[in-house]
Amino acid sequence: MGSLDGAYEIIDWSHSPVSNENYWHYGSLYSYVLNPALTIGLSDYFNLTISQTIGTRIMNYEEVDGVNPTPHHRDEGTHTDFLNQANGGILGDTRLLFRYLILNDGMRGNRLFIGTGLTIPSQSRLTKSPFIQNDDGSYDEHRHFAMSEGNYQWLGELQFYRKLSPPIIFWGISSSVSYPIQKNSDGFLAPIKYDISFSLLTQKMRIINAALGIYLQYKYAGISTWDGIENKNSEGQIFTPGFGFIWTTKNKLGIAVNCLFPQLLNNSALATIETNVDNNINAYQLTLGIRKTFDYSIPFLE
Repeated sequence: MGSLDGAYEIIDWSHSPVSNENYWHYGSLYSYVLNPALTIGLSDYFNLTISQTIGTRIMNYEEVDGVNPTPHHRDEGTHTDFLNQANGGILGDTRLLFRYLILNDGMRGNRLFIGTGLTIPSQSRLTKSPFIQNDDGSYDEHRHFAMSEGNYQWLGELQFYRKLSPPIIFWGISSSVSYPIQKNSDGFLAPIKYDISFSLLTQKMRIINAALGIYLQYKYAGISTWDGIENKNSEGQIFTPGFGFIWTTKNKLGIAVNCLFPQLLNNSALATIETNVDNNINAYQLTLGIRKTFDYSIPFLE
């Protein structure tokens, strides 16, 4: 099966003063991300998914009346280099994920998957800590975000789905964990991340010829470090409700359009910033997914 997921996200963001500044920061972060993937059935019970993140994230920083410059933010994007501290590029992480089908009741009933895999980082990452202070307490201009965290990470996954009779076709729970294997050559260690989501799909509604999907997702990211020093504001939680529509065609093509509304929990920060800050966040995400099942068998796997 081949798939292509695209996401467009807008985050209107403001936070309280940092360092020696006495004014709030206002800006918007735009993300344009594609995630092509290929799933290969290795047997009746095993499959392998290979995926690649491609895209860019762009920050627009709003100066007030042409003033309030800051070393922390500016108009910039992850596709460009920055002061020898960030490698630019459009390639993000590559992921390899093996899944095993533990339970399958057939057309109706339960289905349970367990998976494990590896995240392979790209070169589009930060190469120097953005938290290094000068002797006078000031900061040189720096970037806080990139397309890749720059760490090899172990992936673990558990998925449970239950197929039902209409009007609810199925509901499911998916959970995953991402664990950094070791700090990279630049001294950065990514946080441990947990993800759990719930999804529900209805039967096709005639008025729009599509099924309705309801989604709830919770994400937690722990503490990240540079050279063993904890990054302030790196721990965070996000809750994302959303809904979408799925269309299917006779040639086994599936098209999904989703609207998602991420919410930061417990005053979590959008980015790791060197001082504790108050955040105001408004975020919106629109995703498009295309999936195609191929009638092809790899000869040596038959």
